[in-house]
Amino acid sequence: MTNARAQLDALIAGVNDGRSLQELIDASPLAILVANDTGSFVMTNDAASGLTGYSTSELLKLSVWQLTPDVHEREAETLWRAFRQQAEQSGTYKLVRKDGRTIVALYAAKTNVVRGLHVSVLSEPVEP
Repeated sequence: MTNARAQLDALIAGVNDGRSLQELIDASPLAILVANDTGSFVMTNDAASGLTGYSTSELLKLSVWQLTPDVHEREAETLWRAFRQQAEQSGTYKLVRKDGRTIVALYAAKTNVVRGLHVSVLSEPVEP
């Protein structure tokens, strides 16, 4: 989790220094997914494509919940609301790749890195 946390901290520092969020995301060696207030992805990087198996254009048509296994709409709304209230989370995150495999990655996430944009940094998969 240290790598994901360190990358998130560096990204936040870069944004605070006036650098472009997309530029910082593109430069990251770790997977980064940025969602808007409704949980739809609005920015991502090549590492996220590699981790999920989806192309960037495919990821930008998805929401957080479409990568999260076994979450129903009501539960998804509750989880998203809780994340936005907590403002920060880290730990492990289970996600479904395009090929249907479920993987677990270490992650660090923060809300409103830029107003209305919520950033998740994910490391390579870990053993479940």
